[in-house]
Amino acid sequence: MNNVHHEGALAGPLAAVPGGRATEPGVWKRRLLTVLKPVFALGGLGMLTAMVNKAGAHELKATLLAALPLLPWVVLIELGRQGCDATATRLSYGARAGQVPLSVLVRAQLIGTAVSSMAPAGRAAAEATKATLLTPYAGAAAATAAAATSQSASLGAGGLISFPCAVASYLMTGWSAFTVAMVVHGFVLLLASLGVRAGLRAKRLGAWMRRRCGKWGEHAESFQASLCAGGLCPWRPMLAFLGSRVLQVMQYAVLAHAVGIDATVLQALFTQGLYLVALAMGSLVPGQVGVTDSVFSLAAGAMGTSAAKAMSIAVLAHTVQAVFVLVGALTPLVWRTRKVTAAQGVAPAVPAPA
Repeated sequence: MNNVHHEGALAGPLAAVPGGRATEPGVWKRRLLTVLKPVFALGGLGMLTAMVNKAGAHELKATLLAALPLLPWVVLIELGRQGCDATATRLSYGARAGQVPLSVLVRAQLIGTAVSSMAPAGRAAAEATKATLLTPYAGAAAATAAAATSQSASLGAGGLISFPCAVASYLMTGWSAFTVAMVVHGFVLLLASLGVRAGLRAKRLGAWMRRRCGKWGEHAESFQASLCAGGLCPWRPMLAFLGSRVLQVMQYAVLAHAVGIDATVLQALFTQGLYLVALAMGSLVPGQVGVTDSVFSLAAGAMGTSAAKAMSIAVLAHTVQAVFVLVGALTPLVWRTRKVTAAQGVAPAVPAPA
């Protein structure tokens, strides 16, 4: 159940420009995040331990064991989500999509999922990783532009799904802190989506990149030309990501039923909204371990259930996430691809409107 992090929306795509000086300003930030990552991880584990003690370890264990038989269905839905995310990446390449073999795209998606779940600013890091893996087939400029487009589309989809979640929260809790958080979350992500896209298309940024990138100025110019070929809002990849979020709502419905909570549409949307808010709060915590669990535990009263059952939903989601992290981590070791040079893989083309 991969993440949509909101940190580093711009840093990830720009970092994929190979060899360019445009990556230098972000080096200190990445190093700082690397140093702080263990600190945030320990903080998350501390929060998780505190919540387990508060909810009751015995009740939590009994709830989790009872829910395990339905976990394969959640994994199956997650495979559908991976397919939607890979489709969004493919659509972000526009006219160059046909140059990327399907097997290579699937491999990049699996690796990117592991990066997204565990790295700080996970979505941006995942898009940069996928761009690096797909550069030999589409070219550096097109791969970087597609990563930026995919990042923008992901943010937009997260914003759009937040509003029905907020409606569900309002019907269940009124104008509670949960409802307000989901509404704010939706607007912030939509503005970020359009802002990232508009900022990267700005002529001033293009001129700055050409000055800063030195001999890679041609790549920077091609990168911006690829982005400007599509509209301001990348609708097609955004709809694919939105399909992924709808499947995630289904996942939470299954998880709620598995732990003994009424699996209504409102309940599933409310749970999805909690997850998105937790992502925003814990974007620097690997896997949001401890943060998601705490948010779900605090919302137990609104969900009409015990803290142990509410928290079990988050723990089971972490379990599914861990499965795909393991698969993604093993993918580069067991799934090798034929080395392709940029000259072999790239044909002159400009991406069509996204």
